Amino acid sequence: MQEFEQSKTVNALSDQVFSFLSDVNNLPQYLPTVRHAEHAGEDRIQIEGQAPGKEYKDTGFFRVDKAKQRMEWGSDGESSYQGWLQVKQTGGKSCEVTVHLSFDPQTPAWQAMDEQDGGREQAINEGLEKALQSIKNLCEGRGGKVESARQRKSTQ
Repeated sequence: MQEFEQSKTVNALSDQVFSFLSDVNNLPQYLPTVRHAEHAGEDRIQIEGQAPGKEYKDTGFFRVDKAKQRMEWGSDGESSYQGWLQVKQTGGKSCEVTVHLSFDPQTPAWQAMDEQDGGREQAINEGLEKALQSIKNLCEGRGGKVESARQRKSTQ
C-alpha cells in the first residue's frame, strides 16, 4: 500500500471541527475533488467529483466514531482507496486534524493516475494539503475551499 499522512492545527474546538467534518453534506466544502456527497445507506456514502482529467462517481463505506472523533472511509471501486481522519484537542481552543490515505499501487486506477506535473505522490500530497487548508479556513471562519492548480486546470 502507498501511505500518505498530513496534519494541521486548527484554531477551533475539536468537537465543533469534528461535527462539521463528519457531516457527509459538508465533504464537498473541503475535499478538493468532491463535488457532491450523500448517504447511500447505513455507513455507506456515494460521492461524485472531478479529478484531473476525469469525472468520477463512487460508493463506499463511511464510518464515524464521535467518541474518538475519528472517521474512516473506503472505496468499493477498483481504486482500493481508503483513509481515516482524526481530530484531537491540543489545548485551549486548538485542535489537530490528521488525515491518512492508503492506495493499492497494483490497481488499474492507481496505475492510470496521471504521471504528469510531478506524479501521483505529489498530486496526492497536494490534495491533502489543500483539504487541510480548506478545513482550517472553514473552521476558523477565514475563507473557504482551496483548490489546487491541477484541479482548477481540470475544470476549465
